[in-house]
Amino acid sequence: MDEKERIEKIMLKEEMNSAIFAAEIGIQGSTLSHILNGRNNPSLDVLKKILNRFRTVSSDWLILGVGSMYRVEKQSQAPTLFDSLDENITKSDTLVSNLVEKNISSPAPIQQKTMPVQEIPLQTTVEAPRSPFIPMMEQSTKAVRKIIVYYTDNTFQEFQ
Repeated sequence: MDEKERIEKIMLKEEMNSAIFAAEIGIQGSTLSHILNGRNNPSLDVLKKILNRFRTVSSDWLILGVGSMYRVEKQSQAPTLFDSLDENITKSDTLVSNLVEKNISSPAPIQQKTMPVQEIPLQTTVEAPRSPFIPMMEQSTKAVRKIIVYYTDNTFQEFQ
């Protein structure tokens, strides 16, 4: 059985026609058509897309034709870092019930200490540095008519 026949078998088991199957795995319908007609062999990218969409299909079976079509879940005896969600929920329920049985109350809330704020006098006038290199502008008839300030929250303020 070649890769084309294995792809056809997945389509048959999943009860999908070629258009739906191509859309499900994210390839062009023409690409799948060329594969199914024997014109092209499936690329590694197409095989990866099939395996990504149909996670229960065995990669060894799809690529090499070895083993069974579907993956066999291996049960390990030792606990792993990736326990199922149900196990984690059961463990947390057990911890809560143990706390209730032992009458352990929650710790007192943490209190924040506040420090007195020291007031720093605000300097209201700033003297411009005097430098012989900055030419003094002649007094002109130009005057500022409007200033617009744009803020980061997309608002603005006009001053006349």
